[in-house]
Amino acid sequence: MTLRHYPKGSAKRLEILDAALEVFTTEGYRATSLRGIAERAQITPAGIMHYFDSKEQLLSAVLQHRDAMDVRRADLDTPTNPVETLAQVMDANMKVPGLVTLYLTIAAAAVDPHHPAHDYLERRYRRLAGGLTAWITEMSQAGLVPKVVYPAGVATAIVAQADGIQFQWLLDPSVDMGMHVRRGGRRLLGLPFDKPIPQLPNPWTMRRALQLYPVTMVTGERVGEAPVGH
Repeated sequence: MTLRHYPKGSAKRLEILDAALEVFTTEGYRATSLRGIAERAQITPAGIMHYFDSKEQLLSAVLQHRDAMDVRRADLDTPTNPVETLAQVMDANMKVPGLVTLYLTIAAAAVDPHHPAHDYLERRYRRLAGGLTAWITEMSQAGLVPKVVYPAGVATAIVAQADGIQFQWLLDPSVDMGMHVRRGGRRLLGLPFDKPIPQLPNPWTMRRALQLYPVTMVTGERVGEAPVGH
């Protein structure tokens, strides 16, 4: 990742977050320490605290950084659907249990409105459920799924299913998270669980979703801003 476009302080924050992601991925959640992250980032633990007010703020920023990096790496223009996108995230998460544990741990703590991750996770859920709601509404209007009376409720259930299946997977790694999200999502839409989800006439893409709900980088940059007049 090239950091030259960011101010020095922002660049160092990104280096620390990249290092933290690497350590969580390779060492796992319980084996990761502030000292280990500092060593990977070539800085002291006290130096990390110069850029982050607390360990909780650092861990919250790691989640936000990972989400934004996933968006940056995504193919924004290939036709897809939010259920498949969510299932692909689950497929990828099966390779990084340390990050899954980090996410679930932070998510549980962030129900406290004073937690550093509270606002970010609230926005994240709003983005996921909002994008799903918009897509389900279009699918219903196009006659590609049975008429959905309450798209927002179905969207919330799909997101909740993904969170719940991650917890089950940590308890039992034989659980295929991607498969369950794909099949469960189809059934929640009233479709056969073993058939592909139809594509909209105006194909749904990550770019369309991001125009509705941009993702904010840790540096403050917003990925997916809608064009002027959108």
